[in-house]
Amino acid sequence: MMLRDRMRMLMERRNLTRRELADAFETSPHTLRGWLDRGRTPPAAIGRLLDLIEKRSQVRAWLGLSRGRKRPRGRPFEPGHPFRFNDPRRPQALAEARARREQSDSKRVGT
Repeated sequence: MMLRDRMRMLMERRNLTRRELADAFETSPHTLRGWLDRGRTPPAAIGRLLDLIEKRSQVRAWLGLSRGRKRPRGRPFEPGHPFRFNDPRRPQALAEARARREQSDSKRVGT
């Protein structure tokens, strides 16, 4: 498989724009366009970098390619927030948060 095909597959799989991929490679979008559309050969080091990006989530995070969904976070000490101390809903809210965390941990481990 050619490098340009692997780059296109990565862009589709990770839902990346060309600009985001160019930023990750620290190159201009025009250079990336030359690699993808005009048939110019990218440097061989791009192949090794694609291997790392595909296999390791840490590399994706370092390059800014991870699109993890962040949980919404509120301000826990404002009035009306269920995690606030002395709120009657606090035990139930904490139990639900712990259950969500255990569920996500079990999915990550694969059990």
